[in-house]
Amino acid sequence: MSETESCGAPGCSRPAAGTVELRPLCLEHFLTSCYAKLDRCAQQLREQPLEKSTVESMQQFVEESARQATHIAHTVDDLDNLQRARLLDILLWAGELIRRLRRGPRKAAIVPIQLRSETPGRPWEEETKTRMLSRHGALVECHHPVQVGENLKVLRLDTRQEAQARVAWQRRKGSGGSEIGIEFTSSVELWDVD
Repeated sequence: MSETESCGAPGCSRPAAGTVELRPLCLEHFLTSCYAKLDRCAQQLREQPLEKSTVESMQQFVEESARQATHIAHTVDDLDNLQRARLLDILLWAGELIRRLRRGPRKAAIVPIQLRSETPGRPWEEETKTRMLSRHGALVECHHPVQVGENLKVLRLDTRQEAQARVAWQRRKGSGGSEIGIEFTSSVELWDVD
């Protein structure tokens, strides 16, 4: 990035600090643009199976965002604490998305399962179903309160296979309950996903 390059956002003449999709942007426009695009990537990963080309494009963007945030943190001298925190947040978020993108393909599928929590003081179990599968986990409907990081046992009701999993993320639904992303912590392959 040349020191004389200006921000490519309409009406902004501040010097460019980094790029988003090859577009030079000042620090504030870089941060805003990265947050918006990372949010879209996270939303797409939660809601639908993705084409291989979309996953590859997303990976490139997320990796480049992390590189640019690191570059800015090392080269811009007058960052305030909030700007540093936002750059770090972009790095952490990009790291999480990269991990999820590299875990393999997902496919929409409804598989009847039982979730069981053996958390001391509040054990529970419920029969539910998957909405999306990957070799490493699933998107599942859940009506019990869960916390990110909580360990669960997953029993596939049609084959009686069981695996250990942990809650990777959760999103409350307006109709009650949550959608949760689970990732397996045991090496059992519960479903056939190529």
